[in-house]
Amino acid sequence: MNRDERIQQEKITEYDVLYQQFFDKESPFPVDQDSADILKKQADALREQAELLDLAEDLIMVLDMEHRILFWNRGAEKKYGWSRGDVRGENVHYLLNTRFPQCLKEIEKTLIACGRWEGELIQARRDGCPILVESRWTLRCNERGKPLAILEINNDISQRKHAEAMLKKTLEELEGRIQERTADLQKVNAELHEEIVERKRMEEVLKKQQMELKIKTKNLEELNAALKVLLKKREEDKNELEENVLSNVKNMVLPYVKKIRMTALDATQLNYINILETNLNEITSSFHHKLTSRSLNLTPREVQVAALIKDGRTTKEIAELMNVCPGAVALHRNHIRKKLGLNKKKVNLASHLSSLP
Repeated sequence: MNRDERIQQEKITEYDVLYQQFFDKESPFPVDQDSADILKKQADALREQAELLDLAEDLIMVLDMEHRILFWNRGAEKKYGWSRGDVRGENVHYLLNTRFPQCLKEIEKTLIACGRWEGELIQARRDGCPILVESRWTLRCNERGKPLAILEINNDISQRKHAEAMLKKTLEELEGRIQERTADLQKVNAELHEEIVERKRMEEVLKKQQMELKIKTKNLEELNAALKVLLKKREEDKNELEENVLSNVKNMVLPYVKKIRMTALDATQLNYINILETNLNEITSSFHHKLTSRSLNLTPREVQVAALIKDGRTTKEIAELMNVCPGAVALHRNHIRKKLGLNKKKVNLASHLSSLP
């Protein structure tokens, strides 16, 4: 017998044992030929079903009621690392170091009562690596309702669970980042709100200041207009006063000076009259205004001396007319030259005074 035939015979023997466990073939009563044919057909059908189970990718095993292994498909061989010959008759939960989500007794009660149980189990492969499986148990009973075996179908969900865990972790991290981002956005929004409120407040303050400035500008414009009116009035009053003074001097003073000049006067009195008339004329002239302006800053005495110099009087004559010594007149002349900016310049003082407008 070659190797393939030996493997095939082992399969047949294995399936026959499985058939006996499922259908409780052991019976105290002999069976007739018809019953034997029926059992043979059932055995053949069971072998075909077992071969289909062997082709499945799921981890399929058949256990007796003590959880000893009766059948172990090729998917279980690949995943767990034990061949079916190594595990036959072994307690599956001791072999795989199974960890249950609840007490095994409670699971068995549910299985007997409902005929099925589903849950997640943690098991270990032959190399010690743990795997997480989604397990479905189905109870097989004979015609009399006696439990015979347990069909356990496991699906490795380790990678799926790992992916779910990674996804959950990623989602948690993403949620954390979203919360941080949301907190940052809320903080920024709060700061923006405060900035907007402050900006509105500043706009109100600026608007109020602009209104106040507008009112002040209007008041200043009105005040400037009033000042212009006042200045114009003052200038008019000033011009009117000057005209009145000039008119009074010409009409009420100078005629009497001329009459005095026509009376019998000695030389001194005649000089005084000439000076008086000259000064009166100078008072009403622009030359007098020029000499008394702030830019020249001449004293009244210096103005008097300057008028006499402009009139062609000598230092001696000025001294006699003013009843002072010639040295005092010379001192006044020096002050006048200095204030007119003529110091150290070869400019005739009388000619310069005559050239003034």
